[in-house]
Amino acid sequence: MNPPEKIKILLIDDDEIIRIYFQDVFWIYGLDKKFELNIVNDIKEGEKIINDPKTKPDIVFLDLVMPIKENGRTVVSPESSFAMLKKIKTDPNLQKIKVIIFSGHSEKSFIDKAKELGAEDYIIKGENMPKEVAEYIEKIAKDYQTNEASH
Repeated sequence: MNPPEKIKILLIDDDEIIRIYFQDVFWIYGLDKKFELNIVNDIKEGEKIINDPKTKPDIVFLDLVMPIKENGRTVVSPESSFAMLKKIKTDPNLQKIKVIIFSGHSEKSFIDKAKELGAEDYIIKGENMPKEVAEYIEKIAKDYQTNEASH
């Protein structure tokens, strides 16, 4: 009998410290035994992973304010993350993916827009200790498995 497939989690964040932190949380709490973690530093890389059936994640932790290249310049804006969230939640092949916004921005307008576009949750960076992040990942994964089993 094959072991159950690991739940695939994707973190999209341009901040190297956050990427290392997330990886460390997985390692320290043994989450790497249960989950397949993929980490990228930009929206374009994230889109490739999300659109590939072999690597498509079950859960995405998405930084909100990400740099994007526009007309040869780098612009830092939440728009590319909102666009990705909207695409995931409106595409029939992707809409089962749970998206959690993982941001340093706590503005109510950002939180409201993320929820309006279909984000499952909005976590503010720095407000959670590593153990809480690990527990949150376990909880969201359990919710994901429960929903999958009922469909």
